[in-house]
Amino acid sequence: MKNFAMRASALAVLALAQPVFASEVDDLRAEIAAQKAAEAAQKARLDALEQRLNAMTAQQAAAPAPAKAAPIPVAMTTDQNGVKLVDAPSGVSLYNNGTTSLHMYGLIEATGSHANHQTTGGGSTTGFQVAWFSGNRLGFDADHALAIGDQIGLPGLKVISKLETEFELPTGDMDTSDVFFNRDAWMGFYSDDLGKLTFGRQNTLTRDFTQTWGDAYGTADVTLKEGGYSNVNNFKQFIFYSGSANGTRMNSSIAWKKKFGAHVVTGLAYAFGSQGAGGSGDVGNGGSTPGDFKKGSTQEASIALNSIDIGGGLLSANLSYDRANVNDLIHQSELVGGDFRIGMFRVNAGYVHYTAEQGANNSAGTRTDNAWTISASLLPTPENEFALGFNDSKGKHAGFNGGGNILNPFGNTAGVTAVAANGSKKALFASYMYHVDRQLDVYLAGDYFKVDGAWVLGDAQGNGNHFGAGQAYSNETEIAIGARYKF
Repeated sequence: MKNFAMRASALAVLALAQPVFASEVDDLRAEIAAQKAAEAAQKARLDALEQRLNAMTAQQAAAPAPAKAAPIPVAMTTDQNGVKLVDAPSGVSLYNNGTTSLHMYGLIEATGSHANHQTTGGGSTTGFQVAWFSGNRLGFDADHALAIGDQIGLPGLKVISKLETEFELPTGDMDTSDVFFNRDAWMGFYSDDLGKLTFGRQNTLTRDFTQTWGDAYGTADVTLKEGGYSNVNNFKQFIFYSGSANGTRMNSSIAWKKKFGAHVVTGLAYAFGSQGAGGSGDVGNGGSTPGDFKKGSTQEASIALNSIDIGGGLLSANLSYDRANVNDLIHQSELVGGDFRIGMFRVNAGYVHYTAEQGANNSAGTRTDNAWTISASLLPTPENEFALGFNDSKGKHAGFNGGGNILNPFGNTAGVTAVAANGSKKALFASYMYHVDRQLDVYLAGDYFKVDGAWVLGDAQGNGNHFGAGQAYSNETEIAIGARYKF
C-alpha cells in the first residue's frame, strides 16, 4: 500500500512538470532557428560587401595611376645669387609654377634733413631730401629652371633676369629722367658651377666688391649680389672711384662672378662702347661709336677673400682693377681694402689710386688721386647699430668742368682746358640705426664735408651740380632723420 502511494505521487509530479519542459524546448528550438536566420542574413550581407570590394579593387587597378607631383628643381630653391630662399628675402611672389618664378620687391625711404652752406652766402636748407641711406626702388626678379643644365654638366642651371627702377620720394620723380629701369636691366644665367653670368645694365663689378669697405654699411663678405654704398649724403662720393664710362653702373655690359669654395670670390666684367649712336636702338643713344669700338668701353677684374679666421676674428679683403675709355681718354683705378670683425665690432678700411687723362689727346695732362677711407660699426644688440667713418681724397692736377668745378672720378674730362693745383675733399660721418624688424629701420645720421686747396665743387654730395654750379660747399654740415621700409 505504501509503495503504491509513492508511485502515484511521482506520477502526479511528472504529469505536472511535463508542460513546463515542453515549453522550454520549444523556446530553445525557436531561438536556434532565429540565430540561424540571422547568421544567414549576415553572411549574405558580408558576401555582398566582399563582391563590392572586389569590384572597386578591380576598377582601381584598371585606372591609370595618379600623376606624382614633379620634384622642385634645385635651381628654384635659391635666389639669383645662389643663396637658399629660406635664408634670403625674396620679395613678394607674383607667380610660381615650379620651374618659373617672378618676385616683386621694393625699398621706400623717407629722409628729413638740415644742411648748411648751401649758397655762397652760407644759406641753409631744411626739409625732405632724396633718401640719405638707400635709393628708393621697385624691382622684379624672374628665374626659370633649365633642364638642359643636367645634360651639359651644369646641374641647377637657370636663366635669371632683373628689372629695377629708382624714384625720389619727395617728388615721385624718376631718379634718371626718361629712363625707367635705370638701376638694373639685365638677364643672365646662374648655377653653382657656372657662377653668375649677366648681360645688360648693371652695377660696376668693382662697386660690388669695394662696397664691403667703402663705408660702414656694406656686407662684410663679397657675394654674387649687387650692392654698393649709401645714397645721397656728404661722404658717398667715394663710390665714384669704382666707376665706369657710364658712372657707377655699366651699360651694354657682361659680368661674371663666381664663388670658389668657402672663401674666394672672383669677377670679370666688360662693357661695350656706349657713348655713340651705332647699333644700339632706343633713340640711337648708348651704343658703340662707328669706327671707334673702344670709346665708352670698360674693363674690370676683382678678387676677394672672405671670412679668414685671424686672431679670434674674421678678416675679409678684396683687390680690384678698373679701366674705362671715357670719350677716348683713359681712366683707371686700383682699389684694395677689407674689413675685420670680432664679436659686435667691425672696422673697414681701403685705399684707391686713380689716374685720368684730361683734354683732347690728354692735352690738359693726367690727373692723379690718392684716396683712403676708414670706418667702424658697433652692433651691441641685433636692433641697435652705430657707425662712424672718415674718407679723404687727395688729388693732383685735377681738371675743371664747364661750370668751374672739379669733376668726379671717371667723369667726362674731354672738355677740360684748365686744371687745379693740389687739393682734397674730406668727409666725416656718423649714424645710429634702430632695426625695428627685418623690414623697417629708423635712423639718425650726420655728416661733415670739407674741401681744401684749389678744389672747387658744385655739389659736395658728388651728384653732379645738384644745387647749381659755382656754389660754395667748402665747409658743410648735414643732420638727417629717416625711416627705411623694405618689402
